[in-house]
Amino acid sequence: MSDFSIDELVIPSTPHAPSWPDFVAVAALRNHVEAEGFGTNALNYSAAELLPGWLNTKYDPKRMFVARVEGTVVARATYETLLDANDDHAWLGVQVLPAWRRCDIGMLLKTANLEYLAQESPGHPSVTTFNAEENRHMLVVNEALGFVPMGYEGAWKRVVPAEK
Repeated sequence: MSDFSIDELVIPSTPHAPSWPDFVAVAALRNHVEAEGFGTNALNYSAAELLPGWLNTKYDPKRMFVARVEGTVVARATYETLLDANDDHAWLGVQVLPAWRRCDIGMLLKTANLEYLAQESPGHPSVTTFNAEENRHMLVVNEALGFVPMGYEGAWKRVVPAEK
C-alpha cells in the first residue's frame, strides 16, 4: 500500500470547518458499511445529522481516527469512554470500506486505537468491540488482539403490511 496513514479526525465544529470534507467522507463510509451490514439504508444519516452527536461529548467522550490511502479516507475507528473516573470500560469500533478489506487496515486501525487508548486514557482494562459472526476477517483481528466472545446479538425488524 502506497501512501498509507492513520490520524485522528478533528471533528469539525461547523460545516464550514476545514475538516468538514473528511467528516462527510467518514459519514458516507459509515453509511455504506452500516447499510451493507444491516441490509437497509434506514440507518443512514447525513454528516450534518451525525455532527451533533460528535460535538456533544459532555457525558460521552469519544474520538475518531481515519485510515487514508493516497489521501482518501478508506476506514474509520472510534472509541468511547465514560467520564466517571471509576469507570474502567471503553468501546472500540472499526469500519473499513469493502474495497480495502483484507489489507490489514482493520488490524492497523484497531491496534493504533488500543495503543492510543492505553496512552491517553489509561485505566480502561476492559474494551468491548462488536462484530457480526459473518464478518470473519474482523473476528480474526479481534482474536489476534486478545478479544474473546462475551455474547451474541442479532438485529431484528418487523415489516407491517400496508392496509388494503
